Parts: sequence; structure tokens; C-alpha cells
Amino acid sequence: MNSATPSPAVSVIVPAWNASQTLSETLNSLRGQTFTDYEVIVVDDGSTDQTAEIVRRFCQADSRFILLQQANQGLATTRNVGLARARGEYVTFLDADDVWLPQKIARQLELFQQEPRANLVFTNYFFWDGQADLNVFFRNDRPLPLGPAGRQLILANPFIPSIVMLRRSIFETGARFTPGLYCCEDWDLWLQFLEHGLWAHGTRESLVRYRQWEGNMSKRKLEMCATSLKILATRQSHSQVAEFRPVYRQSVAIARARLELAYARRQLETDPAGVAPLIWRAWRIYPRRLKWLLWFAMVRWPKWLAGKSPREMVYRKLRAKF
Repeated sequence: MNSATPSPAVSVIVPAWNASQTLSETLNSLRGQTFTDYEVIVVDDGSTDQTAEIVRRFCQADSRFILLQQANQGLATTRNVGLARARGEYVTFLDADDVWLPQKIARQLELFQQEPRANLVFTNYFFWDGQADLNVFFRNDRPLPLGPAGRQLILANPFIPSIVMLRRSIFETGARFTPGLYCCEDWDLWLQFLEHGLWAHGTRESLVRYRQWEGNMSKRKLEMCATSLKILATRQSHSQVAEFRPVYRQSVAIARARLELAYARRQLETDPAGVAPLIWRAWRIYPRRLKWLLWFAMVRWPKWLAGKSPREMVYRKLRAKF
């Protein structure tokens, strides 16, 4: 690499593993950006399909595109490899099945100008089936996680990677994606940033399309619940910020309860008689969630509550949520 080559303003990191079905559309959305001073670092994580060939075509046509290849190591390590190569003042991520609207990069740079304290900016996003926009994540009645946003971030992850842009300087804290996490690794990184003064700024404008399909990791609810609990317990033990500790205790309790409900969902397919005790355990772990106590009653005593339908209603909720 020529050391005299000026650094771009923005580094876009695209992790890709067997992404040939969607990757061209994703990379074309980058070429359509109104802001053009960026580099695109595509890290091929040991793909066995046409992923590398697709990226090479983009590299031949546009010098801003860079292909890195490695043996399969997982999403966290793949993103870290891209970070190590990034030269831009700002770093952003784009998953290989999502797309950006043309103003995405430009609008996020404006957000940094609006709020000099920000080291993370975000946009809203559409849930998208590949053909049509379905709905948005940050509805008008949902508060945006602005400023320090510690409580909101510890209780739930509001940021998918494709909507976030960061000052590269925040990585000087040493925070990185944790290898060995195969989901929720982005939430783990945001929680690391909390310890070093995360300041978020964002917009309700939807400038990202987040693809919903059967291959999405978001379908693996049991693994997500288990990994969320692991992450929260780890970050709770490492946190040095006193005001975060009670929030972590609450979030860990919720995560433990949700894991019990994820196990209850799995029991539906093997032993429905085991569902009620797991729902009861979830409520005992986090008794503030009174609806779980109602679910237990609806499963345990459906006839007393009006026949078989209350139990089936709970089963539908478990299938939908877990």
C-alpha cells in the first residue's frame, strides 16, 4: 500500500461469509452514496461460494474497494480484521445482506457536526424483506438512545451494526469485538464503549434496510438469549461505573428469565408439560414482569380461565417471541 495515499474520511467494513446471494446489492448501495470519500474493506471469512469473485469485480471497477481474505473465524474476528486495516477518521459497518440509502454516510457526518461530543451516531432503519420496507425500528413513540444512554443500552441493544458510525478514536480505548461470540457481538462492543464515555447522537430518518429472511441470525432466539446473558454477566463484572451496577443487575435478571422462556419455547416441540414450570421460573427470577405470571396461570389452569384457548394463546406468544 502506498503510504502517500491520502486516508479516506470514512472506512466501511463489510464482513462477508457465503454472501453471494445478496452481496452485489449491498456493495452497489455503497457505490450509490452521495458522499464519496470512503474506502470499503470487505473481509471474506472463508467463503466457499462466489463471494470473493463478486468483490474482485468491484475492486477492479473501483479502487475504493479492498478485499481481504481469511480462513473462517467468525463474525467478531472478521470485523476486527477490517478494523485493523481501516484508515478513515470515521468507521462504519455494513452487513453483507443489508443496504444503505444514498444519503446514509453524508447524513451521519452531518450528525457528528451537529453534536461534537458524539463518538457514535446512528440512523433509523427499515425492516425489509428484500422487496418492500415493512416497518421501522425507532417508531415515533420509542425514545432515541441519545447522549450517554447507559440505561437504555444496558437493558437492550438498540443498534444493529449497519446503522452505526463511530469516530475511529474510540477504538483507542482497546475495545474490540469479542472472538467466540457468534451473535450479539455488536451489543458487547457498545457496552465496552459505555465504560469509556460513549456519547450517542442519531436521527429518526430511516437510511438503512435491514434484511429479514430465514437465514438471519436473529432467528436463533435460544442462542441469542444465552449469549445475551453471558455478555451482560461479563460486562457487569467488569464495569467500574457505579450508576451502571443496578441497571446491570436488572438486565441480567431479565436475561436469565428470558432464557427460561426460550427453553420453554423449545419444550413446546418435545414436552409441552414442561412449559409451565419454566414460565414459573422466569417469573420468579424477574417478578416485576407480571405478564409472565399470567402466562403461567393460562398454561397451568386453562380450563379454570375458560378452556383450552388461554394455553394456546401463550404457546403462540412463545413461538412468536422466542
